[in-house]
Amino acid sequence: MGKINISLIATIVPLVIVAIGLIGWVLSLRSDVTTVVEQQVVLEEKAESLETRLNDLEKNLAIADDQMKTIMGDHLGFNDVLQELGKSGILPSGERRSYGGYGN
Repeated sequence: MGKINISLIATIVPLVIVAIGLIGWVLSLRSDVTTVVEQQVVLEEKAESLETRLNDLEKNLAIADDQMKTIMGDHLGFNDVLQELGKSGILPSGERRSYGGYGN
């Protein structure tokens, strides 16, 4: 009976140690997976925020580009008017500014 108890203990103790180790490993793995999922959610939210900001930036750049084209077109018109006024002698003698040429 003493030998049976020793062999039984020699068999069960390593199994209990392995079971405890596996339980600890599974709990650690579960914690790691939970942390990764939480970080993924945060990254997805930040990606959506960045996409919204980039879309707004593209829209604002398109508006600014359109306004710049309008202003440059006005400057080209100013250049033509000043050229004509200069030819007719209406401008003050020192006025020699040139508008336009922004597309060159």
